[in-house]
Amino acid sequence: MLHFVVPFYNNESNLAENVLAIHSFLGRELPGDFEVILCDDGSTDGSLAKARDLERAHPSIRVIGYERNRGRGYAVRFAALGSAGGHLIFSDLDLSQTTDLEHVLVMKARLRDSQVVVGSRFLRESETKRIWRRDAVGRAHRFFVRVLLPELKVKDPDAGFKGFDLAWLQKMCRVSRMDRWSWDMEVLAIARANGLSIAEIPIDWNERHGAYASSVKLVRDAGEEFTGMLRIRRNLRKGIYKL
Repeated sequence: MLHFVVPFYNNESNLAENVLAIHSFLGRELPGDFEVILCDDGSTDGSLAKARDLERAHPSIRVIGYERNRGRGYAVRFAALGSAGGHLIFSDLDLSQTTDLEHVLVMKARLRDSQVVVGSRFLRESETKRIWRRDAVGRAHRFFVRVLLPELKVKDPDAGFKGFDLAWLQKMCRVSRMDRWSWDMEVLAIARANGLSIAEIPIDWNERHGAYASSVKLVRDAGEEFTGMLRIRRNLRKGIYKL
């Protein structure tokens, strides 16, 4: 069973279109062997009502959530701990508009021999078109990751497209401390600290289209991630992440 998790926050205008693209692809390629989990990260608009409409129309869509906005890390952890068996892949809502959904099948196949698989925008084989401000901040981010968390050894640690062996992910979630964007780095740090296998697959990535919409606030979230790196580094030294 593949549990495909899509966190959302105030995405009323584009929720249905993006979810249905993912659901249609999975229904065609993995009939009867998947569910799409929509996790409401404390939306204050009509997103939850839209998600409930999709849930009523499609038995393979499940809606979960909570009242207060907690961040992507919390959303994925919440979904993981409420699922059972198989693999879990999470992505941002607009995955179908930024990359080819065939990468989902590649990721699922690699999960047969790796506990964690990262969809990487920065491997040699990847083709990436980024918005220049995000590209500049991303380059700085990856530099600090290499300096502060060299043990990660992942080209694209904050990629919003990752897959996991669910049983291992649930174990990692129980020692995880981060809720927001830093969770992506933290879960990789936990995996490395416990000798789990992390694979990266190249993906094509295009942010330069009119429908692209990210919940990332560059300055605020860059600060959160830098603070998160320091906390992860400290937690690694304390041995907090041992399973």
